[in-house]
Amino acid sequence: MSDDKRPKDIIDLKKYEDPTGLAAKNLDFGLWMANNRKRLHKILIISLAILAGGLLLYAIYGLGYYFIYGQAQDKLLAQDNSGIDLAAYRAQNKPADMILESAKAISSNSGTDFVATLKNPNAKQAANFDFCFVSGDAKACGSSFILPDEEKNVLLLNNPVKLPTGSVQIELSNIRWQKINAGEIPDWNLFKTEHIKFNPGDPKFVSYDKGINYLEFTISNDSAYGYFEVPLNMTITQGNEIVAINRYVIENFASRTQKSVRLSWPEAANIVGVIKITPDLDIVDKSIYKPYGSN
Repeated sequence: MSDDKRPKDIIDLKKYEDPTGLAAKNLDFGLWMANNRKRLHKILIISLAILAGGLLLYAIYGLGYYFIYGQAQDKLLAQDNSGIDLAAYRAQNKPADMILESAKAISSNSGTDFVATLKNPNAKQAANFDFCFVSGDAKACGSSFILPDEEKNVLLLNNPVKLPTGSVQIELSNIRWQKINAGEIPDWNLFKTEHIKFNPGDPKFVSYDKGINYLEFTISNDSAYGYFEVPLNMTITQGNEIVAINRYVIENFASRTQKSVRLSWPEAANIVGVIKITPDLDIVDKSIYKPYGSN
């Protein structure tokens, strides 16, 4: 007679194999986790609290060390420039001087007109400046600007100062250089193309009653920007020589619009030459732009 008195229908779980891979030891571990859940939660909280406390103490130590020793070390470092060649740094970043191409005085009906052609050789710096046209002891002065890598005509119109026509000198002063912010304007050429996008039509002189001559043309603002004012510099050249100049300001020039211009310019009507119309906009100055959606 067998000594095994267990009922025949009792199953030994240790011999059972779950086809899903769940073993008895896994059940035992899950049961242990369930029974000790609160204890494990407390251990986790205590561990995180110890870590946070350690980090807080380290931060307090670092802050205290800086106030006691670090500030004095920073002052000594700021005063010690032995490892920095400041002169070389300034020389490397100093803007090159503007180049004077020509300067001239032209007699007009209302006084004397002056024009000078300047070149800015700096590709990353604009400038605002004061200027004076000089001949002997006589001076006629004004102010202007120049954009990076730009060649432009600086005009001074209808000045009562009578200087000899022809060649004069121009003196620049109070030059305020401004480096273009690469973060705001990463591509200057693209920025300039997108902002100075005007299309003047073919300018023509027209004579009306009483023999008054007007220069007439249309100009469109093809840019995405509106401007409070758009000054237009106008020159008439014969060959490479400027023989007449004028200036006209268009007000409230909205984006994607067109303006018609009629300008009285009697002394230039009979001059045979090439008429050039150039917008004179300081596009670095944010105050020139009209807010989006304004009339």
